[in-house]
Amino acid sequence: MKFFLSTLLFISFITIGFAQKYSTENNRAIKFFQAATQAYQYTEYDKSLEYVNEAISKDESFIEAYLFKAQVLNVLDRPKEEADTYKKAIKVNDTFFKYTYINSAKAHFRAGEYDIATLHAQNFLSVPELKASDIESAKRMIKQVNFAKKSIANPIDIDPHPLNEYINGVGDVYWPSMTVDNSMFYFTAKLPLQGAGFQEDIFTCMVRNDSFGKPFRLNSEVLSRSNEGASFISPDGRFLLYTGCRMRDGFGSCDLYISQKKDGKWERGINLGGTVNSNAWDSRPVISSDGNTLYFSSNRKGGKGRSDIYLCRKIGETDNGYPKWSKPVNLGDSVNTKGDEFAPFIHADNKTLYFSSDYHLGMGGQDIFMVKKLGENQWSKPHNLGYPINKNTDEIGLFIDAPGDFAYYATDDTDTKRSIYRFAVPPEIKHEYVTYVKVFVRDKESFRPLSAIVNLFDVTTGETIVDIKAEGSDGSALVSLPANKKYGLMIEKKGYLFYSDHFDLIQKNENFVKELKIDLQPIEQGQTVVLNNVFFKFNSYELSDESLAELFRLQRFLEQNNKLHVEIAGHTDNQGDKAYNQQLSEQRAKAVYDYLINKGIQAARLTYKGYGMENPVADNGSKEGRAKNRRTEMTVTKLD
Repeated sequence: MKFFLSTLLFISFITIGFAQKYSTENNRAIKFFQAATQAYQYTEYDKSLEYVNEAISKDESFIEAYLFKAQVLNVLDRPKEEADTYKKAIKVNDTFFKYTYINSAKAHFRAGEYDIATLHAQNFLSVPELKASDIESAKRMIKQVNFAKKSIANPIDIDPHPLNEYINGVGDVYWPSMTVDNSMFYFTAKLPLQGAGFQEDIFTCMVRNDSFGKPFRLNSEVLSRSNEGASFISPDGRFLLYTGCRMRDGFGSCDLYISQKKDGKWERGINLGGTVNSNAWDSRPVISSDGNTLYFSSNRKGGKGRSDIYLCRKIGETDNGYPKWSKPVNLGDSVNTKGDEFAPFIHADNKTLYFSSDYHLGMGGQDIFMVKKLGENQWSKPHNLGYPINKNTDEIGLFIDAPGDFAYYATDDTDTKRSIYRFAVPPEIKHEYVTYVKVFVRDKESFRPLSAIVNLFDVTTGETIVDIKAEGSDGSALVSLPANKKYGLMIEKKGYLFYSDHFDLIQKNENFVKELKIDLQPIEQGQTVVLNNVFFKFNSYELSDESLAELFRLQRFLEQNNKLHVEIAGHTDNQGDKAYNQQLSEQRAKAVYDYLINKGIQAARLTYKGYGMENPVADNGSKEGRAKNRRTEMTVTKLD
């Protein structure tokens, strides 16, 4: 999508004031010029350019033709040719159209000709009777140029290079994204059709040992004869979000869609509906790593500028497992401006947002920026990622892999070709460290994969970080997690004992990749589950605040399975006096028992017992073994 860059469209100027009177008396020039404006009105821009060139060839002093040609080149996004055309127009008559100099300054800025852009912006300030907004526009242009020149003089230490010809050789390619384990790469390709048309399709390829395989189109359940693109693969690989344009079930010119992978294939895409989509242009949906927030861009009414970035909150799920979303919320003045902000990407840390903008201080065209989340829909001041990531061309669709090693984005190789580039992420634009956990859930007796709820929560606060399903042919769930937290894990399925565990991601630079294979035990008398997230203060039976999240889930499990009778058991390691350990283990078991009684669980269903150091499950000779032996358990004693 391209937007007009000029301060005032010259086509409007000539339509209003010069439809019958021209600076030329050459009838053939006028005839071609009128044909050019008519073709423009029908969005036949290439034909319009042919006609206006003919008009100029008939009269090389035809000022209206030069200015109109510049406008057509602006729409076609050919800034170098647009800038050259303004140079010729200024030589012919620099006072004919009030906004010639500022439009020329913007064209030269987009072409990377910064000195001429500054000169023409300064010339525009000498034009009489300018409005305050005109003066602001010229001063802003000078400020933009100064920023661009300073950025070039102070480049960041990166070396962007194109991906292999397997990918960039497909055609005009953009919108990269990957699964959180870096195993699958997705992108959009713009492919020419017969005539002047084109079609956008979504492609994918496998990635092995940092080698990108041969890409292929997605299946026909997602792709149609219309345009599908601007896709984003959810970090867990379960959902594909994308943009569909001119679709039969659409609400506007382009809408947001979602497809779910089942049995290795993508289902038919579903329109996100009228709550999310508008009757305008909606594009580039991305989803946060916890699956709870949707970001996208739109030029709908009521925004801050021509195109803004919005977010929606997850408010539930449909019967077939698709997320339901709240009404969109504008990201506000920190991100959105009078110009175009689009191409959002929220990193797996759920705090760092990257996007493209042509209004924040940049190099020309669309530059990539980053902001940090400060609070509920509150964002830091945008930071331009700098040169040579950003240049005077359009840079869009930044994606950074979950480990934070490499960034991918699309940039203009030529006026008609985009390619996907990659660079190693420097510290200046680094997000918070993240890693991922892949959970496989099976039935303990049959070893068949299970569909189960995987809940990861912050042990310190009890706040749920991720609540998703492990499913599919292997009963798996892939979860991206920010570092510097202690995580609790709870896996639940009806008819089974829950599974409880915890782990720390405190070291930010740790190369932490964790796979968990969990076998759930069907609820049967005599079966035991370890309450791995129940903690006590040192050498005490007082429950730690970090235990509350687990205890709440234990309470919920007993409420949902109200026929169960259970024993709460306490265990210690072999350090210290045997009698003391016996007493401490019983007091700790009773603390959990008392908590459940206070929360309304019937006392008749509960017993407690301390076993001291009698039943170790690991070697007491190591620190890790002793930690496993200090535990609280729940055992099913009776099924009503």
